[in-house]
Order: sequence, then structure tokens, then C-alpha cells
Amino acid sequence: MRLLVLLGCALVSSCGGSSPSAPSNDRVSGVWVGHSTLTSAIGGECVGSTLEAAIGSRDIFAAPIQQSGSDLVAAVTYQGNRTSCAYRGTATGTAVSLTMTSCQVGRIVGFRCSDGSVRDLQVVTARVAASASGRTGTGTDTTTWNVLAPGSATSLDVLTVSAVFTWNALGIPHSDFHIFDGSIVPGYVDGVVTILEEPNPFCTKCGWF
Repeated sequence: MRLLVLLGCALVSSCGGSSPSAPSNDRVSGVWVGHSTLTSAIGGECVGSTLEAAIGSRDIFAAPIQQSGSDLVAAVTYQGNRTSCAYRGTATGTAVSLTMTSCQVGRIVGFRCSDGSVRDLQVVTARVAASASGRTGTGTDTTTWNVLAPGSATSLDVLTVSAVFTWNALGIPHSDFHIFDGSIVPGYVDGVVTILEEPNPFCTKCGWF
């Protein structure tokens, strides 16, 4: 399934936000593209045991971030995992902390476990802790999911998935980033954007779901 989304005013509050009051945190505002690697899957019934074989898999995400003082409003969209969620958080020096507040697309449908069982997954919580020094940084992403029988709203188990990532700032305003074609490759109507210093900028099979 190709996820076609527009990341801009609709996902990141209004476009007319105030300028950051702390110049030392100006680096956080804008669009960040991250390359994430799955490190652990805990619990989650048959989904968790299946994902053990996927540890080391990669995904790509885009995160437009709007800043006002130390407060952050963001959206994080994963290409392979096909989720798109809104976040709020803070920037303190080079440290960035984001907590999920809602999801526009937060459900994975029809995941097939290694034993043949089929499960749906629903995002419950997500948290990002990262550094943002200049135009690059590293971080961790921890997400909990309810594991459900297909079409059910009753949780069979809770899955906790963790990943590590590197991310780069693209140097464009949060409100000017669009995902045109179902991928995280940036499209920018006013010029060409290059992802900075990524040794492996794309994954042939993104995601772990």
C-alpha cells in the first residue's frame, strides 16, 4: 500500500507560528529525514516473535517540526511502516523529546505471523528521544502497539518496538515539505533538496510490518 500524504499546515498546527525565542534552538525547526533501524520487539504475541527475524531492518521517516521557544509540534510519517502521527515535545539545547498525541494513520492491517496467523496492529503510544546538533543527529524511537485479531478492537497482547535512527535537516521550512508519490523522497516545488551525508540513503524494502 502506498501512503499518499501531505505534510504541512494540516499536520503541524498553523503555518504562521511565531519565530523561536531561543536562537540556540533554531536548528530544530524545519524538515528532518531519518533512517531508522529496528533493534527490538518485545511481547506482541505471534507478531513479536515474527519481528525477531526482522531486527536490523530499515525504514525511512519524514518529520516536519515547528518550534516556538522550547516547544515543538511535529508529524512523523514512516514510508515502510505506513504510519503517520502527530507529536508534541520540547527542545533543550541539542536534545529533542517528542511524544505522540494522535495518529492520522496508526493501524497496520493484515500482518502475517510466521505461524500463518493474521493480526492487525494499532499504535497506542510513541516516543522519540534524539539529538539535533547543527543539521544532523541520532535518536531512539519506541512505540507500543495493541495486537488485535483481524477486525477486532480487543487487544490480544501489547507489542513494544524500539529502533535507533540517524536524521538530517533538509534546510527547508516545515510548511513547505510534501510527499508527492507515496515515498519519503522529498519533493520541494522551489528547488532541489539533497539528503545530507547518508551512506545508505534508501532501503530497497522499507519497514518491518
